[in-house]
Amino acid sequence: MKRILLLVMAIVMAAATGVSAKGGSTLQQRLGSPDQDTIVVKMANGAKMILHLQNIQQLQAFQNYSLDSLMRELNKYVERVDNMENSNQESKEMTVTFNKAKAEDGKEEQVTITVQEEDPQTGGVTKETHEVVINKSFKIKVDVEEDGENTRVNVDMPSKQERDSIRHVKEIEDYKSTRWGFDIDLGFNTFTDIDNTPDLKAWGSRYVSLNWRLRSQIGGRTSPFYLLSGLEFAFNNYMFEDDIIVRDVDGVTVFEEAEELSFEKSKLTHSSVNVPLMALLEFKRENGKDGFTIGAGPFVGYRLGSHSKIKLNGDKEKDRDSFNLSDMQYGAEGVIGYGGVTLFGKYNMNDLFKDNRGPETSVVSFGLRLFL
Repeated sequence: MKRILLLVMAIVMAAATGVSAKGGSTLQQRLGSPDQDTIVVKMANGAKMILHLQNIQQLQAFQNYSLDSLMRELNKYVERVDNMENSNQESKEMTVTFNKAKAEDGKEEQVTITVQEEDPQTGGVTKETHEVVINKSFKIKVDVEEDGENTRVNVDMPSKQERDSIRHVKEIEDYKSTRWGFDIDLGFNTFTDIDNTPDLKAWGSRYVSLNWRLRSQIGGRTSPFYLLSGLEFAFNNYMFEDDIIVRDVDGVTVFEEAEELSFEKSKLTHSSVNVPLMALLEFKRENGKDGFTIGAGPFVGYRLGSHSKIKLNGDKEKDRDSFNLSDMQYGAEGVIGYGGVTLFGKYNMNDLFKDNRGPETSVVSFGLRLFL
């Protein structure tokens, strides 16, 4: 019996460090996994504590649990099992629950051990069943049959299919149709009218947008259809290929090429806040990972600020002005992706400048969307 208690203690310690079964139905399969390391802690009194770990993170997580409290509970468990063995009942059953510290999500984790011993008085065969339940979802069952000096032990753990089913149930319990998210757009800008506007440096005309998304799934947990909204804080940079100075001449924005000067940098920049509304289709692959994604929708926004900037011989000169840029913005944007890679495109339907107060051109932005 003491050997079985040590076995159960090892199972409990493994559960406390977050170890999950890799599959298989026997103890030899469980402990023989090449993906695990075994740590044996030898006590001063000759006792041993065995931990089966799959990675260093599980060992680091062990410090979050109170070992003293767990050992006191296990000591009570051993005493209760001894008392149960010494009783005269033919069929005996005992259940002990160990409460661990609350996780970050506020939920209290539990490990429950049930011991059932039967002695049907048939040839002296005694059968014990130890069932370890972790959070009412993950179960380990240990059957012990003692026939004289012969002892047979069988450890039954959930198969991969059963674990997938448990995970599926947990996903259903934690499901929320609407969630907040955050992503970043990194890309480039270009003008639609390249004849009446200065040439832009491709790598210098950067587009950056910080996006807080309100993501709503339409049609239930298995539906691929989503609606996205939220706030976008966008920063548009237009870096000129030539030595350009941006000026406001009689209420009209003009681009003048500086004579006999060679700028290290010359650009126009503006920032805006946008509100998008996008219809999105997201499909999953058979293994549950992200598959094909496609979406499109309109957006509206407002210009927050703008300035021009030139750099000559290491000196920088910044001029903050509206430069007759349009205050209101509107347009359409779309995304397409597969797996963890998503590309975006954005087209401003309004002119970059106010009517008759600058070149008639719009802006196109495109690049990569990063999810955080």
